[in-house]
Amino acid sequence: MALYNIHNYYGQLLQLVPIVALIWFALRRRGSLQRIAPVLLDINVLIGLVLYFLSGQQVSVWHPVFMLAAIGLAHGVARNTDRRVVIGAWVGVLVLVMVGVQIASGRLLTTPLLPAL
Repeated sequence: MALYNIHNYYGQLLQLVPIVALIWFALRRRGSLQRIAPVLLDINVLIGLVLYFLSGQQVSVWHPVFMLAAIGLAHGVARNTDRRVVIGAWVGVLVLVMVGVQIASGRLLTTPLLPAL
């Protein structure tokens, strides 16, 4: 249960990561946060995978799809220096993370479910 709470609350907090990354890049144009932010997303995905395999809890198939897409997009622009590309990508990450959190909370796309292990 503690792992579920960590994943849940950390996931809620992660909705701020793309916003902070956008502001950081808009003000500084470069920086280490652009490379650190995807790792913060990776940590919660790893926690979610461990939770899925250990708890046997069912989850909408769309939750991991949206979150993995967000991570792919975040990692894809981690070293990019083109301002328009980075800002556009982080806006996309923000949307994907917010939709993924809504799916996990049962507000969107609740079916189909991944089978419990």
